[in-house]
Amino acid sequence: MFGKTKVSLIAAVAAVLMMVLAPASQAEERVGDPFTLDVCPVSGAKLDSKGDPVVMILDGREVKFCCAGCKPQFEADPAGFIAKIDKLVIAQQKDFYPVQTCVVGGGKLGSMGDPIEMVVNNRHVRLCCAGCKDKLTADPVAFIAKLDKAVIAAQTKTYNLTQCPISGETLNANALNIVVGNRLVKLCCAGCEDKVKDDVSKIFAMLNTGKVTAEGSDEK
Repeated sequence: MFGKTKVSLIAAVAAVLMMVLAPASQAEERVGDPFTLDVCPVSGAKLDSKGDPVVMILDGREVKFCCAGCKPQFEADPAGFIAKIDKLVIAQQKDFYPVQTCVVGGGKLGSMGDPIEMVVNNRHVRLCCAGCKDKLTADPVAFIAKLDKAVIAAQTKTYNLTQCPISGETLNANALNIVVGNRLVKLCCAGCEDKVKDDVSKIFAMLNTGKVTAEGSDEK
């Protein structure tokens, strides 16, 4: 009898621990795009100016800092710094926005006043009106997927890299298309995808120059 009670108690404790720990582990997973800026939102310094950047996940959104000292400052005013990040993200991504229609409502941007500029998990999204905001936040995955298709369609013809920015391998018709920060990135294989998201700023630099560099790829 005692043995059964002991086993039941252990099982109950294990179940409680799983319930407590599961949300914490899930909260550490990045949702959506990686951090696309190359500067620290707190100090304004380049992310790599003090060694490897410090990474934080806030409600699924990735944020990077130049050093551990900046993280507590961010945590003291997350809303203020997120607003600052959003402004920088919009400025960075707006020129690459692929469509003149709302990805949620389908209306023409500007037809109902100034478009609503939003950032969802580090991705700039433009909406026709405030009424579309709740729909976007309720199902961001579906609408970001729709935006991804528009980015690929708009940027494929003008894509300027002939090599995978990670491996240096020549791209062919079977290249993998991914979208990061509203920019198309073509890869030789799925194995390179996570490496793109580890250091987006280097990939963007290659897209800007049209040249794959050894510094930003596995090619030596």
